Amino acid sequence: MTSGGSPRHPRAQAVPAGAPPLRGDASLSGAPARARPHTCASTTLPGVTDKSVIVIGSGFGGSVAALRLAEKGYRVTVLEAGRRFHDTDFAASSWQVHRLLWAPWLGLTGIVRLRLRRRLLALTGIGVGGGSLAYAGVHHRPGAAAFRAPGWDPAVDWAAELAPHYATAERMLGTSGPPPPDPATVDAEAALHRAAETLGLPAGPHAVRTGIHVGTPGVPEPDPYFSGQGPPRTGCTQCARCVLGCRVGAKNTLVKNYLYLAEKRGARIRPLTTATGLRPRPGGGWDVHTTRTGLPIRRTVLRAGQVVLAAGAWGTAELLHRARAAGALPRLSPALGTRTCTNREVLLAVSAPGFDTGPGVAIRAAVHAGDGTLVQLARLGRGSNPLAAALTPLPGPRRARAHRPPLRHFGRRTALLLAMEGRSSSLTSRHRHGRLTFRHADGPAEPVRLPAAEEVARGYAEQLGGTAHTWWPQRLLRLPCTAHLLGGCPLGTDPRTSVADPWHRVHGHPGLHLADASVVPANLGGNPALTVTALAERAFAAWPPAGAPGDHPPPGPPHRPARSPE
Repeated sequence: MTSGGSPRHPRAQAVPAGAPPLRGDASLSGAPARARPHTCASTTLPGVTDKSVIVIGSGFGGSVAALRLAEKGYRVTVLEAGRRFHDTDFAASSWQVHRLLWAPWLGLTGIVRLRLRRRLLALTGIGVGGGSLAYAGVHHRPGAAAFRAPGWDPAVDWAAELAPHYATAERMLGTSGPPPPDPATVDAEAALHRAAETLGLPAGPHAVRTGIHVGTPGVPEPDPYFSGQGPPRTGCTQCARCVLGCRVGAKNTLVKNYLYLAEKRGARIRPLTTATGLRPRPGGGWDVHTTRTGLPIRRTVLRAGQVVLAAGAWGTAELLHRARAAGALPRLSPALGTRTCTNREVLLAVSAPGFDTGPGVAIRAAVHAGDGTLVQLARLGRGSNPLAAALTPLPGPRRARAHRPPLRHFGRRTALLLAMEGRSSSLTSRHRHGRLTFRHADGPAEPVRLPAAEEVARGYAEQLGGTAHTWWPQRLLRLPCTAHLLGGCPLGTDPRTSVADPWHRVHGHPGLHLADASVVPANLGGNPALTVTALAERAFAAWPPAGAPGDHPPPGPPHRPARSPE
């Protein structure tokens, strides 16, 4: 047990080969035990056969790949550029920049990487567990209309085929309603209800579904999700610091489900290992070029029969662009880089003297503001004072006397409003001068303002007697910002308009697969974590067991659905 009362989760104990797959209701026996940690010393994977798989990235798609392929008997190695974290390694407040942001050349080894280009600022997760370390735990399940947007191949009934895999993802990630509200929390959400009524929003606010273990606040207990086969867990204390990394151990990050169980099945995770390139081998299989993160002079070539790219929308597109530029992947589709989406996100805030957001999880309520815009009410938690410097009053009508964001008790006096819009628009990524760049492609420009969301912010501020704010980098620099970068590698049956087929296999390069947000070709208008997980579950459910022919559909059209998971 750590000093903070949260157990340092032990490494997973191996599970015998042939054990049944886990789908949130495991019935295997044996308690987790501490195993020998994996190192980054070896230079090749044992054996270069179709049974060996390298997964690049440990986010939602990569974690699914690790578990499901390990269950099927593949030898899985996961490469992660970031480091491994225990619960108490996360930042206690946003003052601890070295634990929050990732810039190893500056001594910062946190969980969020800021990536800036002329047309985009993207926040991406890094570390074993990927974006789950810094996400708010929101599990948004889009409606069927989202999969009829431009970019989704109409040859596939995505909503129908993903339905059983959404169910599996929800069980694995522990999706449920938010914890019961504290009495002090009710006032903050009641003001959102009143604002919705004043604005004439018929649906009104609703509770969001989250992946957070409620339990007894602050009290450790044996694994409640996988019949004792997962790590011990601690009940949520409603500190609202979910996005800083949950120090309590209540948020259902991937290291507490998919990755933990994958290691029990024999998967190896190599942290602080950056993939820099990949190349097919003449006799079959793949070479993956890596470096020790932060030490580019330490170069290693790993070999495997199959490679799964799961480095996130930015990382996967960058690896593929780089490989094509080096001549390693000449048959890549011209669609690479297309349908890159920002989820059309805008971040607003409301502060008021005497206002108290109350305890709670980071996000527990949201409202549909019309025009496909979803606005989520978010808490910041204690220790978030540095963010006050980034706020500026929101311009526009109905602006009363503006209050400066409070420097004291900023986290209590300020609520964030995260807005996402499902409207169709996209960028196209290119590889220029050794790095990823972006240009506008289809639809309207990526937003720096969303009028429907701003109306909600002003209405909420009026109910509280406070001030609506926007973020000055977004307002003054006119720079689109996103924490949920999507697309760049659309799926489809036509290699001219898609990078990979509907089963995530890269066109023209057998043995290369995709499993991350890069395959989501349209704005979802909501948090994408659950969708990325469901897409990966669908893809790897179709893989045959190691060494068996299986029923994986053959490449190319027409599309044929695979069997649903049992």
